[in-house]
Amino acid sequence: MVLEDIDIAGFLSWFENIGGFDIILPFLLVFAITFAILDKIKLFGEKKNINTIIAIILAFFLILQQDFVFLLQGVLPRVSMLMVTLIMILLVAGTFGFSEFGEGWKSLSVIVAIVGVIWAIGASSNWDIPAFDLLTDQDIAILLILGVFVLVIWFVVKEPSKTGEGGIIKGLRDFNNFFGLSKKP
Repeated sequence: MVLEDIDIAGFLSWFENIGGFDIILPFLLVFAITFAILDKIKLFGEKKNINTIIAIILAFFLILQQDFVFLLQGVLPRVSMLMVTLIMILLVAGTFGFSEFGEGWKSLSVIVAIVGVIWAIGASSNWDIPAFDLLTDQDIAILLILGVFVLVIWFVVKEPSKTGEGGIIKGLRDFNNFFGLSKKP
């Protein structure tokens, strides 16, 4: 059979040797994202050839800068893992009957996504970002004290609800309204 002769590990090794992970994939990624953005915003009208040329030029400039390529190689696996983790959380929540999240969950998920991407970039750039497994007991105690402090301030300054809704849902809705993420005026 033909499929018995396929060696995926050998193919990946060959692909790495010809620069697939250092040149080809970063080039294709930047080209695809740039072209899609230019095509969506229609900066140059309906001229796809101009969008293509600009996307190719930007992709070539990126692969010339090896520091950015190494940054991409560090960030993308972390972001991928973050995406898989968030999808698993949604699957588990769906299993327990949470089929639809309200407006408050959207703003919370945006915050989690932003923090996760910043963490991924920082961890791959060798910033001094603490890993979760390196937290000491003192770090956890400080985080808990700060969390309780923030909750106490929130409970003191929150306004009573006129709709009868309260608690976390109202807090998330207020957070949505504050950042303009809510569709309702």
